[in-house]
Amino acid sequence: MKTLALLLGPILALTLGLPIGTIAIATAVVAPAVAEQVRIDPCSAYLDQANLDLTGGEEAGVGFELPKWGSPRHQSLTSPALAIPAAVKKLYLAAGDAYQVPWELLAGIGMAETRHGRNNATSSAGAQGLMQFMPRTFAAYGVDGNQDGRRDIHNDADSIFSAANYLTASGVTRGTQGVIKALWAYNHSISYRNDVLYFAWSYAGQGDSIVVAGDHEDCGDGLGDGNPDLPSLTSARVAVMFAWAAKQKGKPYIWGGTGPGGYDCSGFVGAAFRQIGIRLPRTAESMRLWAHKNAYRVPASQARPGDLVFTNTWRGPYKAGHVMLVFDPDKHTSWEARGRGVRIYDYTDFAGHRMYQFWRIGNLTD
Repeated sequence: MKTLALLLGPILALTLGLPIGTIAIATAVVAPAVAEQVRIDPCSAYLDQANLDLTGGEEAGVGFELPKWGSPRHQSLTSPALAIPAAVKKLYLAAGDAYQVPWELLAGIGMAETRHGRNNATSSAGAQGLMQFMPRTFAAYGVDGNQDGRRDIHNDADSIFSAANYLTASGVTRGTQGVIKALWAYNHSISYRNDVLYFAWSYAGQGDSIVVAGDHEDCGDGLGDGNPDLPSLTSARVAVMFAWAAKQKGKPYIWGGTGPGGYDCSGFVGAAFRQIGIRLPRTAESMRLWAHKNAYRVPASQARPGDLVFTNTWRGPYKAGHVMLVFDPDKHTSWEARGRGVRIYDYTDFAGHRMYQFWRIGNLTD
């Protein structure tokens, strides 16, 4: 976020819809960098990564490997990864744990931006603090990292926790392509992204893999309300799912469970849809993103049997942590796997959550 192409920024903001305050690119490389990133679809530029086992990861306990750097690089060619002050590393670790973001990635950004606070003067573009936030971005994504009751752009804890929050909001845990998009959101420069990834690898020991808690999210971007032209599931297919669900009633909730002995929320919903030949992604958030291409969003008041309900829970405000299968909209009930196991619940239990979305799946073939 630190450097700004002052002359080209307004042009890019108008032509590409980029906020002027977030365009942080060296003037010499701004045009090819932007053109390349706009041209490349990360979903096709990177092979689908395999999910890795990860204790404490997503519902299934999965993660993926942080992508390696590419070319070009700039800072990391001449500046090695510096030692991290103990107090700053403690903050990287705490923020990484709180937001399920690799601490090495936060350290890579801290190194690229201010050398971990060694050079955290306000930039010529107005970026401030250890992680170099523009004030407008900090106003939107800043958090109280040290819990002193206020958000301070110059406080190291607030800066680092806010960076973790911003990366999460930008999709860093949504597979390899999510990492690429999140780093692009942080700084619109390919060389910067590669420097950060190189520094992260350096802090991981130059050889150890860095695993991100997340899932392959089917390249959904989480934008828009889907495709309302899709025909909705037939009542016969919905009935097949409900008949199967009734046979699962009473089975326990098991973290990472995909059956048949027990289920977590997305494991149960995924198994229900497999009964009608539709394969959903593994986790609640990946299902929600998948829905943007294979379903359409409807108001809660128009819910129908077979719709999916997504809500935020343990994963924070920006990602779905729970998914439900609407059973009887008149009674606001749903088939779910949660605290008391598989049974019919009231989906309005989550009506007050920040995310409370209803999606109607298309009448798809697998």
